[in-house]
Amino acid sequence: MRRDVSRGRGAVGSTLVWLVLYGVYGGVLVLVDVARRLRPVRSSSARCRRLILTGTFYHERWFRSHLTPLSRSGIEEIIVVCDEPRTALAKVRYCCPPRWVSRVFGRAAAKAAWMIAAGVKHPADLFMGYHFFPGALTALVAAGLCGGRSCYQSTGGPIEVLGGGFGNENPFMSRLASSSAVLESLAMRLIRRFDCVVVRGGIARRFFADTRASVHVAVIPGSVNGDGTDAIDERTLDMVFVGRLTEIKQPLQFVEIVAKVKAARPTVRAAVVGDGPLLSSARQLADRLGVSDCIEFMGRRDDVDAIVARAKVFVLTSRSEGLSIALAEAMSRGLPAVVANVGELSALVEDDRTGWLIEPNDIDAYAQRIVGLLDDEARWSAFSQAARRAARDLTGVDNVARRWDACFERLQGS
Repeated sequence: MRRDVSRGRGAVGSTLVWLVLYGVYGGVLVLVDVARRLRPVRSSSARCRRLILTGTFYHERWFRSHLTPLSRSGIEEIIVVCDEPRTALAKVRYCCPPRWVSRVFGRAAAKAAWMIAAGVKHPADLFMGYHFFPGALTALVAAGLCGGRSCYQSTGGPIEVLGGGFGNENPFMSRLASSSAVLESLAMRLIRRFDCVVVRGGIARRFFADTRASVHVAVIPGSVNGDGTDAIDERTLDMVFVGRLTEIKQPLQFVEIVAKVKAARPTVRAAVVGDGPLLSSARQLADRLGVSDCIEFMGRRDDVDAIVARAKVFVLTSRSEGLSIALAEAMSRGLPAVVANVGELSALVEDDRTGWLIEPNDIDAYAQRIVGLLDDEARWSAFSQAARRAARDLTGVDNVARRWDACFERLQGS
């Protein structure tokens, strides 16, 4: 009886989410089309001088990864609309709604209002939003009302819009019980209203280009600091997992992989860096599999770089990814990577060169490749050097800043 009641509530909740998304997608579509007719994009200089952006920033490392190269680009000012001020960066200033406004009206609505107000007070060339809902839609509305251009930062790739957002990590959208062709169609119509879509790799670029979703689709990853050549005294960890302990990251699979590796290498040492709703379940699974003595659950840490630098192999078991910043950071520290072949991870991980791409959920394959690296010092060393170079070339801060300049130049010339 209780199960039937729970299912009923779940169905009602899913329907409500569907109705809200339908109303938001449809409402934004109408509002933007009307706004563009009443207030076309104003003429601007050949340079993109001011950028106003908003989004969900999971932690400081993620924020710095994306904002540092923007601050080093040729843009003159970046206004960040977020819940609270973040890292101090050159050219960056913050516009944050009061907490009482966010509590009363909701964080998304508060940031939307503050972004529009910022655009009215400080006319901007470009409005940018991270993640389709609600960040990018907020930027699209603000751009339409303020006469600027709009950019959608697709950090998660096509999963953000496929099925209308079904399968997305967004807590609200994840309540959808099933994929919706109607919501997906509305989402794609909205994406065609953006002046630019920024993606993390070639797979997402082809998806959005094939659907004719934007005037311009640019591939711009997040960045990592440094060149990854810092001296490392000793690597005392065999394996490390870094990420939010949520369903989409599948951290329980990492525990299962450690158990498989331990069968071949009883002295294996592993670490899980991150926090989330599955932390307790991961610890319980480690106890059941008899590996709690060789896995350290470190929780959320401020010294992630130092922890990763002590490890030998980076492991990522996600069922969906854009281009993982944690992966790029680990590879810049010389860690070969054994990761799921999903999203844009193949942009950094090349089989038998910088690591191994594993078909999702294949626990045995993960373990086999990890043991192979740990048992072959010469191969590990070659992979380590190649991983450093790949991370530096694709995600080095200055390289990413140049990509942004090229994107801004093309956008202003369109």
